[in-house]
Amino acid sequence: MPVVAKRGSFFNKLAIAGLVVLTGLAGSVPAPAAPGDSPPHRETSSPEPVLALEAPDGHCLYDAAEAMTRGNETAFQPGLRSGTELLALYVPCLALEAARAGTAEWLPEWVAIEKNTVTYPSDDERSLGTYGAVKQLCQDAQSAAWGHPRYENPDFAALVNESSSRLSDEKPEVFLGVIGEEEHACYLSALRIVFSPSGAPQKFLIVTAFMQAGDRWITQSIRRTLTGTREGAEAVLDAAKRHSKFFADSNR
Repeated sequence: MPVVAKRGSFFNKLAIAGLVVLTGLAGSVPAPAAPGDSPPHRETSSPEPVLALEAPDGHCLYDAAEAMTRGNETAFQPGLRSGTELLALYVPCLALEAARAGTAEWLPEWVAIEKNTVTYPSDDERSLGTYGAVKQLCQDAQSAAWGHPRYENPDFAALVNESSSRLSDEKPEVFLGVIGEEEHACYLSALRIVFSPSGAPQKFLIVTAFMQAGDRWITQSIRRTLTGTREGAEAVLDAAKRHSKFFADSNR
């Protein structure tokens, strides 16, 4: 069934249901003002996109229903706490075998593809161009009104290294903000402490690509064990860019 959306309300909805929650600042950061001089609201039917998904090399598809249960070896957490649907969760095949064999407690990495259930109005898509909404989202995600840092092409590995020192039991998540932008994707990043099923803490680096597919937002999140090395941080960002480009090319 097509989803009905009203023009002009999308960015405010995404701010409330999505990006603000991603930062861990829900309820403490004001949403941006609605765009001015917009024409009267009218309803638009938005077709559901048919997506082509493919596992990254060396990864296997993990059961999405199992991933949403407590205590599984992925320790999966949705990129947004509401308004999303997990489409696919890919995990390293060898690591999954080790976890199932009992030689590892959980997995060092996963790649999650999620669909935002907030509909993106077709009228705005046409007015902003093919990837215009991605550019607009990246601008909004750096808005001072949201309390977000502005992206100034930092040394990503240095940023991760500096920010990791601020992780603690009292502050289990550090939001790094926008860390890159390409025509098809806006990249945001965070560091997070996650506890394994036995209660052992582990630090992870997360890079999330926000992309547009049809009238939907799709997020691709890579979560990988934080190594503390320059090569490790750069490898996560490189993988996020490579996978998001493949997704965008496959789902134009």
